[in-house]
Amino acid sequence: MNRSFAYTKTLGFAVAAILILAAFKSIPTARDVIKKEYKVNPGGELTLDLDRGNVEIEATGGNSVKIELARRARAESSEEAERILQSAHRYEFDKDGDDVSIQSRIEEERRQMRWRKGSAIKIRLTVRVPEKYDVDFKSGAGNITITEVAGEITGRTGAGNIILEDIEGEVDVKSGAGNVEISGNLEEADVVTGAGNLSIYAQVGALHAVAGTGNVTVEMLGQPRGESKLRTGAGNVSLSLPEDVQAEVRGTASLGTVTCEFPIEVSKKLLSHSFSGELNGGGNASIVMAAGVGNVSLRRH
Repeated sequence: MNRSFAYTKTLGFAVAAILILAAFKSIPTARDVIKKEYKVNPGGELTLDLDRGNVEIEATGGNSVKIELARRARAESSEEAERILQSAHRYEFDKDGDDVSIQSRIEEERRQMRWRKGSAIKIRLTVRVPEKYDVDFKSGAGNITITEVAGEITGRTGAGNIILEDIEGEVDVKSGAGNVEISGNLEEADVVTGAGNLSIYAQVGALHAVAGTGNVTVEMLGQPRGESKLRTGAGNVSLSLPEDVQAEVRGTASLGTVTCEFPIEVSKKLLSHSFSGELNGGGNASIVMAAGVGNVSLRRH
């Protein structure tokens, strides 16, 4: 009896899964890919202005910017999907000297219709740039990934993750809601998220990392310079430093605990815990760590 019931239940799940997959496969879809290539010299700037869509930017060397814009539209009919693809999305590529700009928009009036049942449009932008090239992006919603670029990276996204891998130069990025991950060799970095986690693994001169809600996790690979501040309103702040680093450090957990692997005394006052002192004589670098609700930890590697 139990075996029969289990078989019937399993069969029911299998049939349901097949029906769901069949439904997805039967949705009429229109696709296209727009490609463009510009000859440029290293040292220019890529400017992106998108209302939504995922973006991947990669440095590949050479003297060109290669753009690939992939679009997909789904609707109740193939004709409607094709019409949405051609009329609902607007894009523009432009070149000025060694600078390239890209703009992408979903038509506002079309968006207000909230589409017909089953309708949707998806945008994916891939750009390949010279190794030495600045990037300035603005996105309403979507993930941004930038890899192996040497230059100034500046950008904002309303909602989405920002991933910067093997970056060399300066970084100034902000996400309204999303995680930010950064690695590389950074002169300066200013990183902010309203809600999300910050993860930074880099040689960095001066770092400003702030999360409204979320954890801030940083591993500095060498000697910092100037002032660095790591803060979160609600979450944990964790910093790992080389054992021989020279810096003045201060950590405060307003409602939480602090831990320190360096020889610095920890102070406790009611709900607040803190530490303050010099590492290896101090030097010209200073680091402030603060958590409103959460823990603060300073470790060595």
